[in-house]
Amino acid sequence: MESNKPIGWYLKEADKRITAFLEDEFSDLSISRYQWMIMQRIATAGSIDTWQYFQELKAHITVQQYGEIIQSMTERGWISVSGEDQRVFTAAGEEAYQQIGQLQQERNARMLHGISEEEYKLMLSVLNRIIENMSQ
Repeated sequence: MESNKPIGWYLKEADKRITAFLEDEFSDLSISRYQWMIMQRIATAGSIDTWQYFQELKAHITVQQYGEIIQSMTERGWISVSGEDQRVFTAAGEEAYQQIGQLQQERNARMLHGISEEEYKLMLSVLNRIIENMSQ
């Protein structure tokens, strides 16, 4: 692959390929990348504020797509509403998260094959600085 394209091209291409990889990998589990992201956030924080979390994803999906994702996770019995628009795991959701998480660790290792922990941390550091620079 050439290395003389603008950084935006690499960022978009990496995101496109990560999404395609994860969608393909998750298809046998009937979940999407964004469902997994929601599950990860709930697991980390204990809950998500439905509208507030959408603000983090809105550059990537529409409000309609987000609503459909939330609805599908609710219909599967994985999440429920707790309090004012807070989404939390049900027992089934927690179990699904644990099972999918094990598979995701294996798949993540394949995606990051050949990238050291130091390289990964450096990449995140550089991307964070770019984001911060563009936020000023």
